[in-house]
Amino acid sequence: MVCPNCQSNISDKRIRCDRCGQDLVLYKKIYRASNMYYNNGLARAKVRDLSGAIVALKKSLELNKSNIDARNLLGLIYFEMGETVAALSEWVISRYFRPDGNDADKYIDDIQENPTRLDGLNQAIKRYNNALVFAKQGSDDLATIQLKRVIQLNPHFMRAYHLLSILYIKNGENERAKKCLLRAALIDVSNTTTLRYLKELEPQPRLTTKDGEASHGANKDSSSSIMPVSSYREDKPNIMAFVNLIIGVLIGLAVATFLILPSIKKDDVTGNNQNLVDYSAGKATLEEKEALIARLNDDKDTLEETVSQLRAELEGIVIPESNPELYDLLFEALSLYMDELAKDEKDRKFKQIAEIFKLLDTSMYESDVSLQLIDRIKQEIYPGLAKEYYESGHDFYSDYKYEEALEDLLISYNYDPTDVSTIYFIGRAYHRLEDYDNAKVYYEMVINDYPDTKRYDNAKSYLERIQD
Repeated sequence: MVCPNCQSNISDKRIRCDRCGQDLVLYKKIYRASNMYYNNGLARAKVRDLSGAIVALKKSLELNKSNIDARNLLGLIYFEMGETVAALSEWVISRYFRPDGNDADKYIDDIQENPTRLDGLNQAIKRYNNALVFAKQGSDDLATIQLKRVIQLNPHFMRAYHLLSILYIKNGENERAKKCLLRAALIDVSNTTTLRYLKELEPQPRLTTKDGEASHGANKDSSSSIMPVSSYREDKPNIMAFVNLIIGVLIGLAVATFLILPSIKKDDVTGNNQNLVDYSAGKATLEEKEALIARLNDDKDTLEETVSQLRAELEGIVIPESNPELYDLLFEALSLYMDELAKDEKDRKFKQIAEIFKLLDTSMYESDVSLQLIDRIKQEIYPGLAKEYYESGHDFYSDYKYEEALEDLLISYNYDPTDVSTIYFIGRAYHRLEDYDNAKVYYEMVINDYPDTKRYDNAKSYLERIQD
């Protein structure tokens, strides 16, 4: 075990470092927890639960970022899922933590020693990006063709399977989508995206009812409610019923004559009056509708004019074409960086890598992993480059070559804008070249931002000379 404070080797049985006295109890617990998560990730990877393994391994690295076994296994899982850039980034970081005797060297060499395979992986990434652009533009056929080629170049590219299945589902080809997702499930059995898409393809269960039984029960109940009919018996004719019927009709006619007819006449008069009122109201309503139609026509003309303006603006928008060689510069920089790491530290040269980074358009990258990789490499090479350019600029300054000194010092400042010596000598170089405005800017930076450094008094003195 290595002490986290002084980096000295100590026995696993020790709870305190013999050299610096650092308490190791909590460190050991974190170390064991990291190994536990690694073992969990390894067990999941063996049964092809790659998504679960990634979660466990990331947790392991959060607890111990120098867990080489966990980082190498995470790179292998990324590579198995077709994420080549993510895999290479993990292996590069792993080799940084352990330059010698690291399995990551073998994994990286296996990819670099086979240019055909590396070119195929690169082409798969380019074609996938093109397919994604086609899919967003609605060109499903072109996107499908590109994705089929991507799967031929890299049969383990999970994101390609998912995008292709989405296109199949969109076009109603559910069987093809299901076959595509089943192939993805063979790579990662617990991928949530794959399982969610398969769930969507399952037929919806139908609700069954018991109408037959209900109707049968109803029939049973209705039949049980039938009562037996008594024997038929013919009634004798009754003359009084006929007489009562005649009397009732006469009484009804009398009531209609004296009561109902006046009410009918009154209703006719009321109805005529109501018709007049309805006509007036209808006329007013018609006028309101005509006014509304006129307003809607005006709004229609205004909207048509707005639509025409928007169409003109839309036609004037230039949609940038996707760059099929987007990742070429990144792979070139990564390859150069790995070559330099293989050299002795004193022989490493990172200037060419920094020049390549100046050409990268990071706004075009959609992968967070790519941006994280670029930031990590910059953090490794920029401090050394800043120091190198500062030393050369200081030498030029000492030789009274102020223009050459200013050029190198400004480059050093771009790589490390926090070095007070670089800022001070940029001000001195401008001062020597009699560019007092720029010299004043850098003197003020030293005075305002670094008041506790040894450059403060000199910068303040020179600034007072310029102002006088």
